Amino acid sequence: MGLVLILLIVVGFIVLATSRWKVHPFLALLGAAFIAAFAYRLPIDSIVSTITSGFGGILGYIGLVIVLGTIIGVILEKAGRPSPWLISLSRE
Repeated sequence: MGLVLILLIVVGFIVLATSRWKVHPFLALLGAAFIAAFAYRLPIDSIVSTITSGFGGILGYIGLVIVLGTIIGVILEKAGRPSPWLISLSRE
């Protein structure tokens, strides 16, 4: 199969799974990763390690954003008053 065709099938699966079948997005992405791995004919013993290393790298970056957002939230809470941009966000 062509790489573009596999990509289109995987993206279509993610869209169908999340919108029509109401599957949780994480499970849809995990299923799409397995579909792509089988379509690319990866060896079965390396599929799980490939998927976990990919998800681990992405979650490492997302975790950093969550931690920094939490720190900013705690600082704003300790300040005792919301900042003007937070007030403008809550009005919209």
